[in-house]
Amino acid sequence: MEKAVRITKAEAYVISVMQRIPVLSYYATARGWSFLISWGHRLAGLTLVAYMFAHLYTLSLLFHPATFDADMRFLNNFVFTFLEWCVAVPVIFHSLNGGRLVLYEIFRMREEELAIRSMVAVGFIYIAIVGFFFIEEGHQISATLFWSVTLAISIVTLLVVLFKIWLTRNSLFWKLQRVTGAFMFPMLIGHMLFMHMNYLTGHDSKTILLRLESPFFRGIDFVFVIFLLFHAGYGLFSIIADYIKPGPLLKSITLLIIIVMAISAFFGIRLIEAL
Repeated sequence: MEKAVRITKAEAYVISVMQRIPVLSYYATARGWSFLISWGHRLAGLTLVAYMFAHLYTLSLLFHPATFDADMRFLNNFVFTFLEWCVAVPVIFHSLNGGRLVLYEIFRMREEELAIRSMVAVGFIYIAIVGFFFIEEGHQISATLFWSVTLAISIVTLLVVLFKIWLTRNSLFWKLQRVTGAFMFPMLIGHMLFMHMNYLTGHDSKTILLRLESPFFRGIDFVFVIFLLFHAGYGLFSIIADYIKPGPLLKSITLLIIIVMAISAFFGIRLIEAL
């Protein structure tokens, strides 16, 4: 006999608030909270795809450093700073929920309540830390040290997931989706955190261009772009394939996704090489 899940007062309050929202309450009743979390994961992923394209466009302005710096000065106000901070929400939610899914699918960890509670707690802590660095600018940390540690953690998570799933009967693309997700789990979280721990690293053309002179950082950016675009492309395909039956339409959309991601990868790689 399964034990009843004890809900804390804070959780009960959050649930009561969410149940007052018509759309959320309907799907929570009809499909369950797991359905809402699943769609929250997808919507967060779609938000990050849009942010990724906007980020590539912004980085392309580095070919004209004066224009890049002018745009950064224009965006350096409360409204855009707040919106940039808000991006931490889909980043941490998509990353942590992806980690939860990997633990559930691959490592058979069925303590869902504990995983979700941990995800929410860590998420709030992360968002608060990023917000702190937004407010308290001027912090500096060694880029080489930070990214060496982050890269080591990413490689370890990639290898753990790779060895666990490689001999399974799942498709190659399914495996690559989990492997790239495992690699980007620390990298994506680290990227946003580092960009705001060191404000100039993401907002000053000279600092960015100086960092990209290092083969180490170029290599990290190269792998990051390839993995990110594959993960995003396959994620888009997975969402669409759930609602469109196999046939000419699905093939056409799949081909379009491949073309868009391939062009973006080419542009991203050329950007890294040229800067």
